[in-house]
Amino acid sequence: MSEKIELKEKIQAVDQNIREMWDAMDLEQQKSLKSEFFILNRYISSAKTGKTEIQQHFVLTVNEYFNKHWNVLQKHPKLLWLLLCMCNYDGKTNFYHEWIGFKRKASSNSKKVKFLLDVYPTKKVDECELMADLMNDKEFKEFAKMHGMEDSDISKIIK
Repeated sequence: MSEKIELKEKIQAVDQNIREMWDAMDLEQQKSLKSEFFILNRYISSAKTGKTEIQQHFVLTVNEYFNKHWNVLQKHPKLLWLLLCMCNYDGKTNFYHEWIGFKRKASSNSKKVKFLLDVYPTKKVDECELMADLMNDKEFKEFAKMHGMEDSDISKIIK
């Protein structure tokens, strides 16, 4: 029986961009990893950090690389592992990845989401909702200013 690789170790391997991990695993460990791809997706999509650009990096890269064409790619687990490793930030830093749950909030961020959809017209609504939830008001204000919004308009959105 092979040694179980903990979820925390798998998340750290993604942060460290350890692509060789798939080949180093035995068949039982690979089977275990295949069953955890959905869970890894939920964790890697979120990084608990004070920097908005890092949080956005994980949301956007996981959606762009790992989630895109999921139905086709799930037949190729090694490729999924490699794509997940591509989502790392710098290949050196380990982040605390928090679980992203499914509970739906009342759309208190609907104005923020609308603004984010205007900034990122190719993104899906749920991706912009997630970004709006991850940004606090101060970060959103800085982001909106970077995209040419006036203080008076920003205050209407943040209310």
